[in-house]
Amino acid sequence: MYFQKRIDDPKGFMLFTIILLIFWFLMSPSLSLRNIAVGLVCCLAVTYFWSPDLFKPGQPFRIAPRQVAQLAVYLLLLAYNVVVANVHVALIVLSPKLPISPGFILVKTKLQNELTRTLYANSITLTPGTITINLNSDRLLVHALTKGTAQGVCDWHLENRLREMEVSKGD
Repeated sequence: MYFQKRIDDPKGFMLFTIILLIFWFLMSPSLSLRNIAVGLVCCLAVTYFWSPDLFKPGQPFRIAPRQVAQLAVYLLLLAYNVVVANVHVALIVLSPKLPISPGFILVKTKLQNELTRTLYANSITLTPGTITINLNSDRLLVHALTKGTAQGVCDWHLENRLREMEVSKGD
């Protein structure tokens, strides 16, 4: 009984679980029966645990096919940016002068959806040289290794990619 009361959007629940399971398979070292079972249980548990935050009454969780394609492009661009930032941080660390100027910057995001804001904040953290310290409504507190990195966070093109995903939700 508790399970049915907690899940207001069973289709959204299954869709989100499948998305997590696909990610699990992409990150898994093998496709053994044990690994598949552990992945399925973990993905179901995570979706169930976060269901009050993911599935709001009267707001079904839906993803348009266009959003899936945009997310794939976003993840590829993020991977590229992570590699570039790794090289940049390595050059800074290996430089004899160690040209760092660490500091905090407050960034106001144009993103409207909590999920895309969280994805953006995590993307900043995944990128070497920057860490999102706090996400409060539409403001992110970011620590950056250099002034140039901080400036890059302010006008990072990946925010616009996420904004496009929000806009295309109605498709």
